[in-house]
Amino acid sequence: MAYFSFQFNRQEGVRVAALRDPDFWGDDGRVGVITQGDWTNRLILVYPDSLGTWTFIASSSAEEEMLDFYPISDQAAGEVIAELGIVWLARNQQENQLEELIFDQRSHLGEDTSIRGMLAEAIKRLFRKK
Repeated sequence: MAYFSFQFNRQEGVRVAALRDPDFWGDDGRVGVITQGDWTNRLILVYPDSLGTWTFIASSSAEEEMLDFYPISDQAAGEVIAELGIVWLARNQQENQLEELIFDQRSHLGEDTSIRGMLAEAIKRLFRKK
């Protein structure tokens, strides 16, 4: 198992007005550490989806189901970020390696994973089989 040391951005609070700031989120979201609640000390990947929705994926063990949830507004995402006390990891190569090791979601972010996109893809697959 790989071990990492991280630099935290404690000054980087996320206000609701800044939630859609592309410079903060980049093209592939942010990895942070949950510091409050039942999931304290778990890693979490957060990224804005299209149409104001969000994806949050918390690290989980092999025995657990995937811990993912999808706030439907910027305000709801901001409330979840505050409630979990997420502290963001500094953007660097280690953060990228950790995302790949724990979540491996960034490689799929270019795909249309919205409900509409997934339905469209399922319909395409259905008609290709005939």
